[in-house]
Amino acid sequence: MKRGLLVALLTVGVGATVALTTGVLLKAGARAAESVSAKDDLHRQPRRVAGPQPNTSSPDWKELSADVGVMIRNDDRLGLRGRLYVRVDGLWYPVATDGPADVRPTVPVR
Repeated sequence: MKRGLLVALLTVGVGATVALTTGVLLKAGARAAESVSAKDDLHRQPRRVAGPQPNTSSPDWKELSADVGVMIRNDDRLGLRGRLYVRVDGLWYPVATDGPADVRPTVPVR
């Protein structure tokens, strides 16, 4: 008797959990489909993060053209390093780095 009651309660609990989870997921999926269509995702531009702007008056700044420049620096451990920048709408964006020292402040070395 107790075993049958336990199985029935467990079945009701699992069924209620599955029904609630399905309802929540379907509601969230419908809300997401209303807000953004798949066609908009294909044409959306990635968000650009300008970050710190290079000092273009520095002697280490080399301007390659009106919209392209390179910041060159000498790292004590890694030697000569360079970072390529491109200007878009008046802001400089780093587009290429010379090595891992340009991405992380320290490079793990054994």
